[in-house]
Amino acid sequence: MESRKRQKSPSEEDDNVRSLSKETLKQLYADNFPSVAQYITHNSGSQEQAKDIFQEALIAAWLNVSGGRYTGRVASLGGYIFTIAKHKWLDKLKSKSHRSTMRLVSEEVEEEVIEDLDSLNDNIDYLNKLYAQLDEKCQHMLKKFYFDKMSLRDIAVEMGVEEASLRTMKYRCMMKLRKMHLSNKENQNDER
Repeated sequence: MESRKRQKSPSEEDDNVRSLSKETLKQLYADNFPSVAQYITHNSGSQEQAKDIFQEALIAAWLNVSGGRYTGRVASLGGYIFTIAKHKWLDKLKSKSHRSTMRLVSEEVEEEVIEDLDSLNDNIDYLNKLYAQLDEKCQHMLKKFYFDKMSLRDIAVEMGVEEASLRTMKYRCMMKLRKMHLSNKENQNDER
């Protein structure tokens, strides 16, 4: 018995991928990039990395179609591209260069945190110097309100003053701090 190949109808031939036109590539990009981007960003990647991987996958798919290694239908080409992108991303995650890049990013973040902590410590030291210049009543009242989280009513009872008077006192103390800060700032600008 001689085996015969079944002849394909013209509509079936149109469904098979023989070459990819510019319009088809654009449509493949528009239809499939979002799912690849979502996969990569949900698996330790960035949007930029997703774009790079997708473009590599699209090129690989185009080369496979052109070289005759992919003979499936246009409708299943999106899944094929996704699979290529997924494998490329997994290879990237396993690669030594990706791990070293992540280590470098981690080291940069650590340096930024240290710089931020140093800056925060400088600011705290500066505020402590300003606070020390306040009179004892202001220091006591501000400490109770901001650090001990006491209400103005409770502080007023403790200090034996009216709540309204304490509110005015708090305002004046804060204005003294502000004035000292602005004065220091002007002095620093004059020194430059």
